[in-house]
Amino acid sequence: MNATRGLRAANSPPAPRSGRGSSRDGPKDAPKVQIWAVGGGKGGVGKSIIATDLAVELAQSGQRVVLVDGDLGGANLDTLLGCQRPRRSLADFFSRRVSQLADVAVETGIERLALICGDSETLGAANPAHSQKLKLIRHLRSLSCDFVVLDLGAGTTFNTLDLYLAADLGIAVTLAEPTAIQNCFTFLKAVALRELERRTGLKQRDTTSGSIRQRLRAAGDAERSDVARETQLVINRARPHEGRKVLEMINGLVSRFLGGNVRLAGTVRDDPAVGRSVQRMQPIATFAPESDAARDLQSLCQQLRRQGEAGPAAPRVRMGLNEEVEHNGMRLHVQTEDLGEAQGAVRTQIFFSDGSVAYSRRTSYADSFFVRLSVAEGDRVKIHHAAIRRGLEQGRIPLAGRRSA
Repeated sequence: MNATRGLRAANSPPAPRSGRGSSRDGPKDAPKVQIWAVGGGKGGVGKSIIATDLAVELAQSGQRVVLVDGDLGGANLDTLLGCQRPRRSLADFFSRRVSQLADVAVETGIERLALICGDSETLGAANPAHSQKLKLIRHLRSLSCDFVVLDLGAGTTFNTLDLYLAADLGIAVTLAEPTAIQNCFTFLKAVALRELERRTGLKQRDTTSGSIRQRLRAAGDAERSDVARETQLVINRARPHEGRKVLEMINGLVSRFLGGNVRLAGTVRDDPAVGRSVQRMQPIATFAPESDAARDLQSLCQQLRRQGEAGPAAPRVRMGLNEEVEHNGMRLHVQTEDLGEAQGAVRTQIFFSDGSVAYSRRTSYADSFFVRLSVAEGDRVKIHHAAIRRGLEQGRIPLAGRRSA
């Protein structure tokens, strides 16, 4: 079966979905793609191997899968899969040399599995503009497949955090080592702070754990439910009892400083067959399917599928309008979202080109702004967006920490 055949069939916007992530409203019969994002705070924990083998396990179970190299400045999944370096990558999508994300997907030699490569050669590839990142998220949800598995870069850049937050299932990979555990907690803290900043407009001035905990406690229930999202924890190269110990340590930090719930999705045992599979440029699932690591990854994939089907409790934000504008020599991105009935509000945010929040305004459905204008339900986003744009043009919108171009 050709894994890339039909990926372009769903280029219309996808239907609304429950759970994490954002997308534009679309036809009710549009395919419902489930996005898994594999991240973590430290390089060298085996994140790319985990992401690759999860994608292979999904494909072998009959699912149509697209594996995306979201490590935008250090792409390497083609090597792990033993593929020839593709002629096209995400750089072609960002530079508009192709109009659809599906056009850069390539065959992997594994039935039902396609690959979208990152770009490790082009200067600036790791830092796409905020509007490009939003476009990427929209196109990921429009792919005609069952699952998208995102392998994210190490660290806590805005790009990594935003792609992680856009997924339906967030998977954090760590090792049973003190430095890796600390880096994993740092990653979770950055995720919580980034989500809180996007929801409330708060800036990252004080990033201590205690300060974040105070902000989370001060947030309303609707805000807090999205910030304290469940993370699926994977302990790599460890024994089962070590995995449980690491979970206790991380949950102790999370519950004390952040609040929320981290779930142990699985432990992958240290297995020399993994190293040999990397040398052979072949996923462990096909290189040594009876090995300890392959069996652990199969169980992990099944557990993640069960969790993904259950879905998170937090309501999904519905994307509205996105616009890139020039203002006083700066390139800004204006984004307006209808937060849905659960939160009962519309929010417009203005982002600097690096993705940091310059301004945020949230208006309740019941606010006099909407009531006075007798705004219809379907026009809230458009009216709110236009009002903020007008205020920006007239110099009435204060931008936090003004930046030069």
